[in-house]
Amino acid sequence: MGSKVNGRRAARAAWAAGTLLVCVGILAAGAGDNPLETITSEIVPAAGTATEYGIPLSLESLPLFVGWWYSLVPAAEADPRYAAALSALVAPCCDDNTAFHCCCETEAGQACNIIRSGKGLAAHLILDLDFTADQVREGVLQWFRFARWDYYVAAEMVARGIDPAAYDLTTQGSCYRGLCSTPISQGGCGGMQELVEPSIGASQG
Repeated sequence: MGSKVNGRRAARAAWAAGTLLVCVGILAAGAGDNPLETITSEIVPAAGTATEYGIPLSLESLPLFVGWWYSLVPAAEADPRYAAALSALVAPCCDDNTAFHCCCETEAGQACNIIRSGKGLAAHLILDLDFTADQVREGVLQWFRFARWDYYVAAEMVARGIDPAAYDLTTQGSCYRGLCSTPISQGGCGGMQELVEPSIGASQG
């Protein structure tokens, strides 16, 4: 009888010790997680990622997308898919506004180049590829998350109860931080007239 009791006690002790080791292992793994790396890997597409519209993600597409803002947007604005898709997205440069009408736009048509690039892409997807409003929204969101990853990672950190300032990130729009003439690759708006993106000129030079 005593041997059975001792055996049960030994089994319980072994189970408790094993459970403790598992819990310690989980806590240790969690302690080593880097929220910046984790969230970035989850929501930010990498350069070269394939897209539904056939142009792999690259900042070198900026001049093309901005060019579409000038050539295609006037015609796309009459299509209900254009407003539906862009009104469902925040402007990453001023997220208290939508991508359909960001804070810097006026009746004269002023806009920063991150918004021009998103609108130009939307117009191309509608006029040239006949995408649905949902497809347009997803395509532009994927582009924004790639081009202005810093805003989206910061916003996701806030949603998860993490202070983005601890990782030198903020959800305060680049427009409101005086970064309108800062390259998009550096967390800015890309310029209000000519596209500001030195890395493109370097890669094409």
